[in-house]
Amino acid sequence: MIEKIRFKHMNALQLENEWLRIVVIPELGGKVASMYKKDKQFELLFQHKENTYRKPGRYAAFVEYDAAGFDDAFPSIDSGRVLVGNRELEYPDHGEIWTAEFSYSIESGDRVRLTFQSPVFPYRYQKQLVLQEKTLLVRYAITNTGDAAFPCIWAMHCLLRCEEDMEIEFPPGTQKVLNVQDSEILGSAGQIHSYPFTQGKDGREYRLDRVLPAVSGSTKKYYCYGPVQEGHCGVYYPTQKVRYRVSFDKEKLPYVGFWVTEGGFRGDYNCALEPANGYYDAIAIAEKNNALYRLAPAETLSFAIAMELD
Repeated sequence: MIEKIRFKHMNALQLENEWLRIVVIPELGGKVASMYKKDKQFELLFQHKENTYRKPGRYAAFVEYDAAGFDDAFPSIDSGRVLVGNRELEYPDHGEIWTAEFSYSIESGDRVRLTFQSPVFPYRYQKQLVLQEKTLLVRYAITNTGDAAFPCIWAMHCLLRCEEDMEIEFPPGTQKVLNVQDSEILGSAGQIHSYPFTQGKDGREYRLDRVLPAVSGSTKKYYCYGPVQEGHCGVYYPTQKVRYRVSFDKEKLPYVGFWVTEGGFRGDYNCALEPANGYYDAIAIAEKNNALYRLAPAETLSFAIAMELD
């Protein structure tokens, strides 16, 4: 069942079946604002603290807005000037999609198709959302509408609600992570740490598959070191007896980042497992690492994300 609703003073679409209730906001980049497990009365996604959303402009700073729910980061995460053909373009902070207003259609009564044609960059962006029992399936199709290769990073910026006993499940085979943010705990960006146990800057042992309490006042970001071996990861919430699992094509999204704020950013307590096609965050860094995707003229990048909540 799909119905039009108002969610925090925004027009939204609600997809619902026996197990899940999903809220999508087309005019905020097709943001998935809520993923709710009905039998456990469990909300997976970190929620916007205010009673209403503000609509950001294309070049808005991501940190000045809601930082909640599931946004798509495209065509980059970090802002910066990028050469596309013979033109130098300014890529926005966390990309353009999170600020974009999508048109939508409801298909076959049970799925939503969202479409956006960028007025600034050479691409058309489509995604289709459908509920399949306990899984939200999101299919993407991103087409280069220009005449030059388009350097781009896609990342799943999906902020999950933290609980102190939650267990982070990185892709099987993960043995090392690359720290990509200067941290009081993990030290300077560029350091490699063992997974899941590692020694922090203070000499103490930390578990990277756990989160610290919300009062810790820290933030961290790191990536699985190099391409992942398997295309799935997730979180288990023992107190709630709920497991979240995200599955993806590891050939198209070969990298997985992890962000967590344990009270260190605005007092928030959330984390995000972020499958991505670039390594990592900025176009220039991914190019230096030989891990930058270039979408060829007329090419369509197609992939899917399956989010299961059981």
